[in-house]
Amino acid sequence: MENINLVIRQEANNPEGLQVFITAPGCNNAFAVPEPNQLYELQKAWRHRFLKHHDPAFAWPAGAAVVKTYSDKLRLALQQWIESPAWQPLQQLLTELPNLPLTIRLEKVKEELCNLPWESLCLQRPIWRVDGNGASSIKQVTQQARKPRVLLVVGAEQGLNLDGEINQLKQLQRSGLIQLTMLRAEHCSAVDLRNALAERTGWNAVLYLGHSSSGPMGGVMHLGDGSQLDGSNLEGNLAIAAQNGLRLLIFNSCSGLQLASVAARAGVNWSICFLELVPSKAAATAFAELLTGLEAGADLVSSLAKARATLSSNESFEGCDLLLATVATSDAEEFKLPLRRRRQLLLRLASSSKKQAIAAVAFSAVAFLMELTPSNPLNTYLLDRRLDVQRAWRQLVKQPGPQVDISNKPIPVLLLNQDTIRALGVPAVADHTSRYALAEVLKRTPPDQVPVVGLDVLIDQPRNGTNQLAELIQKQPGRRVVAGYLSPYSDPSQGAAGSSWFQSSILNKVGMESADLAVGTVASAGLLKPVPMHTQYAISKENFAGALSKPPQRFLPSDRIIDWSLNWANWVYLVQPAGLATLQNPILLVGTNGRLGENAVDLFAAPATVQGALQRGDKPIWDGNAREVPGVLVQAVLIQSLNLGHWLTPISQTLCTGAAASLGVLLAAFYEQRRDQLIAICLIALISCPLAFSLAIWQLWLVPLLLPLLALTTTTVSRND
Repeated sequence: MENINLVIRQEANNPEGLQVFITAPGCNNAFAVPEPNQLYELQKAWRHRFLKHHDPAFAWPAGAAVVKTYSDKLRLALQQWIESPAWQPLQQLLTELPNLPLTIRLEKVKEELCNLPWESLCLQRPIWRVDGNGASSIKQVTQQARKPRVLLVVGAEQGLNLDGEINQLKQLQRSGLIQLTMLRAEHCSAVDLRNALAERTGWNAVLYLGHSSSGPMGGVMHLGDGSQLDGSNLEGNLAIAAQNGLRLLIFNSCSGLQLASVAARAGVNWSICFLELVPSKAAATAFAELLTGLEAGADLVSSLAKARATLSSNESFEGCDLLLATVATSDAEEFKLPLRRRRQLLLRLASSSKKQAIAAVAFSAVAFLMELTPSNPLNTYLLDRRLDVQRAWRQLVKQPGPQVDISNKPIPVLLLNQDTIRALGVPAVADHTSRYALAEVLKRTPPDQVPVVGLDVLIDQPRNGTNQLAELIQKQPGRRVVAGYLSPYSDPSQGAAGSSWFQSSILNKVGMESADLAVGTVASAGLLKPVPMHTQYAISKENFAGALSKPPQRFLPSDRIIDWSLNWANWVYLVQPAGLATLQNPILLVGTNGRLGENAVDLFAAPATVQGALQRGDKPIWDGNAREVPGVLVQAVLIQSLNLGHWLTPISQTLCTGAAASLGVLLAAFYEQRRDQLIAICLIALISCPLAFSLAIWQLWLVPLLLPLLALTTTTVSRND
């Protein structure tokens, strides 16, 4: 911090004069001035009247007016001395550098010169005293951005009422603005004070309330246990405290200049004191005003100026403003006690650790990669677990989902296996779905009761029974029959002309429709296909499920989640051949149980959430292998999803993870204690999980939880200060 530095020294060979040295940016000068003996006499006269006026044992009605008169004379005399021709080099420099503060160092001068009210000079700039060699002579630790730690030392209280000042500090502690430690009464001894100053965690400020006095060894502190401690005996302890980060020492006591000078020589950047004995109420008022300014985020010099102005404006404290002094080290920087939560938060945010940044970037990158490849095994497993927990939440809050009504009926499904084919009275075929069986299903199902039949089978080449099936379709002109073909999306071995045979077949000529059996995911070459959970491709009217859904909803966008947390047993049920004649429903689905003979041809892998949606409850849809689900049941779920307009829209995992990581950095900055951080994380988890589950139920938004919560926790706890 750039200043105009003024050094006044009493040379031994010139007892009647003062040697003055000035240093400033681009300037060095030295000159001599006469010693202001008349000013000393005026200061003594003022001091005599000041002490007489504020002595409680002496009643002096006109005292305030007299002290004010002498205060004005003292200010004017000091101002005139500084503006005298002998001080011309300083006056010129003050004019050339109007914005720089003035620091004053007094070396080997008379006590009368030290007791002059230098800070009251009207020079249109901040003024403070300097002592010691500066804090650069000691190795100070870097002050952590944290809640300010304040040590309150309550010395001897005889005749004083310090409850107001103490309660003000306690209120700041209760508000969470400072961390306060107090030494008082028998706990305020020399040993206790030295131990406190030696704490490695350090202090932002030390406040002394109580009696003090001048003495030959750097002033005297009167401690709460009745003992006295010389300032020079405390200098080493103050140096240790300065090394650990102590920047401010406030003596809310009398005759504290010697103690403040000791603190400056020990390396404490700033010390505030009174030059003489002042009324305790005046000291308390100045302290309260100073603390209020710091609490509001003002710097120390500005806060001190306001405190001095408050004393000056109060007639009860007449003259006390001339005794409020500041002593700093030569390299003291601007001091602000970060009492405002906003400032504390900003400081701690600015000092966030590199580990937090690495953790945030790493989790966001993982989330981005998972969004790029939503079908990867890890993402599929996490989505399966999430939907399974979502299903349990539905049961807990008794929200099963959409309700069955006249416009939305469950879809009947006929599974063709050895038993049902035998019940239809047709022979079983090992390598394909018998078209005789399909014809028998159409024959047994009245067209006026079931106007739409979906055949989840391949009609892609000539087979026995094709003509009989075509003849039966032709006899039922009011019925819509939709079969399937395999596209590259539903079978990687198929080409673009997967339905070429069907286009020229008799089945197409009699009105059978054909639709793509793709279910919105990339097909697998394995025995079990991946069940559609996160759609990678849209499902439209060109698909089997879209073609059989009710208008106008025939489009399920890509990047959507099939809500397997629903109990789909309410929307899909199995029928037997014996019940076809009496069946009344807008649609019937017919498909295999996923196998032809011993070969798996249309089976999907069933993770836990799919098992819960189809195979659990009072009326399970599928009682086969728990790890498998036939394709026709998957198509039924997709059709009903389209009919109900019910699917989940995932919120960006990258965005949520990045936001959670940022929140973790914010939490670590806001809460210093690990316990508070963990409590905040638990509360956020307790709130966010039910909220995310509820959003999935009411708004159909799937908010990711696991990665964001892991990012939140990691970025929070990776800060170790």
